[in-house]
Amino acid sequence: MFNINWDNIIEKDVNDKNKELAKKAIQGIKHKKETSEIGFMNVNEGIINTERLISTSKWIQDNADDFVVLGIGGSSLGGKTIVTALNNKFNKKGIRVHFIDNVDPDYFTDLLNSIDLKRTVFNVISKSGSTAETMAQFLVVYRLLFEKLGKKEAVSRIILTTDPKKGALRPLENSMGFKTLDVPQNIGGRFCALTDVGLLPAAVAGIDVKSLLKGAGEMANRSLTDDLVKNQMLEYSIVKYIHALKGYDISVLMPYSTKLFDFSLWYVQLWAESLGKQGKGQTPIPATGATDQHSQVQLFMEGPKDKLITFIGIKEHSNVVNIPDFETPIEAFSYLSGHTMKELLDAEMNSTQKALYENKVPSVKIELPKLDAYNLGALMMFFELATATTGEFMGINAFDQPGVELGKKYTYQMMGRKGY
Repeated sequence: MFNINWDNIIEKDVNDKNKELAKKAIQGIKHKKETSEIGFMNVNEGIINTERLISTSKWIQDNADDFVVLGIGGSSLGGKTIVTALNNKFNKKGIRVHFIDNVDPDYFTDLLNSIDLKRTVFNVISKSGSTAETMAQFLVVYRLLFEKLGKKEAVSRIILTTDPKKGALRPLENSMGFKTLDVPQNIGGRFCALTDVGLLPAAVAGIDVKSLLKGAGEMANRSLTDDLVKNQMLEYSIVKYIHALKGYDISVLMPYSTKLFDFSLWYVQLWAESLGKQGKGQTPIPATGATDQHSQVQLFMEGPKDKLITFIGIKEHSNVVNIPDFETPIEAFSYLSGHTMKELLDAEMNSTQKALYENKVPSVKIELPKLDAYNLGALMMFFELATATTGEFMGINAFDQPGVELGKKYTYQMMGRKGY
């Protein structure tokens, strides 16, 4: 698991009132878990059919050069986060995994024109089967496959990931013979990264899905105690909540890893859509170190004092890159020689955190032992639980999205859907 450094927070006083609030929040989460109201904590308890996932992924690897995920929001971000964090995107030998999470006609056409349909498998992900963007993509792709390859081959090259019992897509399993995978009924879209939704793309990319689930399961188990000393997730949640009460209502996630940039985007949806309700919430901002030291950090440093920043570092990288000497010593950069890129990256993170603290900008630092499937699974579960727990603190339901639903209804109306 990982370590958390609290040295640079501003509001350090976790008083008895907040300790009682934390205890009550954990009781609320436990109750929701035990009554099966929410299921995302149970992903390592046999609810995921990993053998089916792995066998499906092997069939895809044997029959495709490209694997295209059609989904939006939680149906795309979780899988994209896992694949970009753990897969070598520059590896030309393995299957190419694409995530198409919009209905931009130009981008969509560019992708379709760049792949061989005879060597492509599409994964359509929608729990309800009525997501406008994803269904539009599905209709275009199915018609294209039908015209180019025929009905039988078109059906064989599309996998539907949807509600196990209901929804618009589920009947197509029997009526047309589509292969299907499940989105558990008690796991909402933004909490479903560690279900078939995100795990199939991960498995196709060659990632160890069992290790992902193991890390997530162990984090879930250790996060259900109400002891703040033993429960880092709970301590993190209460620290963020206390700072929000003091006016730090912008939450920045800044991993010092390019491979974790999509993780910060996944976090933005998780935090914003879960907690932005009833006039409450913290605005999440994605950032990447050291890249954003040359853009957003100026605002973080000298702008409004309304931000709490979470840094994520990696203790052991997979690669060591030494910085060599240059043939002619030049003071402006010769000091770098003899160091490694990791040393520079860590120095950038630690110095930025120190400078922010001196400017009264609080931060927390999470350090992963290394970026692998086990630790990424644990990290994703950590943030899912922190989101749910903070919802308990705020007295809101972290698992609905009424604001999003209203926009969907207007879209249905404008597109002429019957009943709207």
